[in-house]
Amino acid sequence: QNNGGEDKVLKPFDLDVAASERYMKILSLCSLAAEHEEIPYETVVDTLQTELGQVESWVIAAVGSGLLEAKMDQLVQKVMVERCVVRQFDMNQWKVLQNRLQAWKKNVGGVLDSLKQSQTIAAKAK
Repeated sequence: QNNGGEDKVLKPFDLDVAASERYMKILSLCSLAAEHEEIPYETVVDTLQTELGQVESWVIAAVGSGLLEAKMDQLVQKVMVERCVVRQFDMNQWKVLQNRLQAWKKNVGGVLDSLKQSQTIAAKAK
């Protein structure tokens, strides 16, 4: 939200206030997406300090920037996150990554077990 001090801070660096606010909102949306796979529109409204009617525009802007891959479910008013760029990669992100890799490992192990069982059954049938 503008409080009037942005010009004093940004102008010496030749930064445009509106463009800077836009980038900060996109990065804030990406930070939110890094923490949640599904984001209610109301959460986006609160985080970006915007109006409900602007949520889809912000998601489209973030997707267009290449920092976010997501779909919007307009009926339930949720953003479904597929992938996003994180602003920082700290211990929490390592733990999330570890959990996801463990889940993938378990799923691949299940697929391999099913494949081996199918091969065994097929070999016995011959």
